[in-house]
Amino acid sequence: MFRVKISVATYEFGQDVRTALHTAMTMGAQGVQFDLRSQVRPSDYGETARRQLLNYLSERDLAPASATFSLRSALFENDRLEERLEAVRNAIVFASQIKIRILTLRVGRLPESDSDEYQNLILPIIRDLVMHANHFGVAICLIPAGDSPESLHSFLNEIKTGPVAIDADLGSWVLSGRSPSTQLRELHNVIGHVEIRDAVRDVDGIGQEVPLGRGEIDWDEVAGLLGEIEYSGWLNVRRSTGNDKIGDATRAIQYLNNLIPMG
Repeated sequence: MFRVKISVATYEFGQDVRTALHTAMTMGAQGVQFDLRSQVRPSDYGETARRQLLNYLSERDLAPASATFSLRSALFENDRLEERLEAVRNAIVFASQIKIRILTLRVGRLPESDSDEYQNLILPIIRDLVMHANHFGVAICLIPAGDSPESLHSFLNEIKTGPVAIDADLGSWVLSGRSPSTQLRELHNVIGHVEIRDAVRDVDGIGQEVPLGRGEIDWDEVAGLLGEIEYSGWLNVRRSTGNDKIGDATRAIQYLNNLIPMG
């Protein structure tokens, strides 16, 4: 039987870390996702603070499911590039120290594969980051930005320095005009993490995130597809907009619990 685990993006709560963990526990989440740039910053956590954070998680029966590293600009933008890459490397080390094994990273839309930018900038950078992450036991999951499944497969096939996968952000696929079901089918063998968000697009192509179950995604179909591909990783509930993020995330977890047997 298909069984998955539900985590929640606590950095969207607008709470201090300890309060956010208590909120995640009361929601019924099994794990949490931290943002290692804006919420749980490596520079703020020495050995004692890291140990205390892990204790907070253990006391609430929560797993450190995954982390993300939000960027103010595209990863490959020339301005302050090395500073940005060093921050990502530090986040990878910190993720390992707090027992996180998945780091999601939004890198921006991939250029044409025969371009100089692709061959001489993007590929070397991702290869280096993946090798660094692999050394510390962390897998990088890239968040697509409207790229086709073909281009994503081609890109991942050129990364041989360690494990790298796709973070299936279902709401983002709706907003970029792509079918989440089609994307799941075509990327099934490279999905390492799933973001649970819903969204709608109007006739002008303008979209917005909405509470789970009120958007365009057929969640019964998604559950069936995840079962078909035998996905066993985290489903990460994230509510990034709206006036009641915590309430919406709580209802999303309840919705998933009713939809999918939990393990």
